[in-house]
Amino acid sequence: METLVSLNNIDILFRTNLFNLSKVGEHFINPSCFGEDVASWFAAKLKERGYQVSAPWQEDWGWQMSASKGADRYHLGLGGNADEDINVNDPNQGEWRIIVNKDQSFLDRIAGRDKIAVNDPLVELIENILHSESAIRGLERAS
Repeated sequence: METLVSLNNIDILFRTNLFNLSKVGEHFINPSCFGEDVASWFAAKLKERGYQVSAPWQEDWGWQMSASKGADRYHLGLGGNADEDINVNDPNQGEWRIIVNKDQSFLDRIAGRDKIAVNDPLVELIENILHSESAIRGLERAS
């Protein structure tokens, strides 16, 4: 019998043209590694609200960073995709995904403890930050 492992993350989706989805950086691992600017923007916003945040680093699909406050530790993944029908007047319009993964100890994972909750403080903070920006639309949690 196969054992299913539940994921310990919540994904947040939103749409905007505030961040780069059109200019490939010379340092990108591949042409779709967008998210450096949104990761830096979020790092600053989280630091303003008392989180300790690592410098963002690049992955082959986007960017990641670590964030912590008190005993709670997280990894955030940020990546975006431009709309397929790219408008030359708005090439940065597209959808972004933030993956909020709560770190757990090995024993907590085995015991099923300390999982991310639907009302996790960092998830709610990220949603509040996104709601406060008028150019961000379509905010939802991925199912």
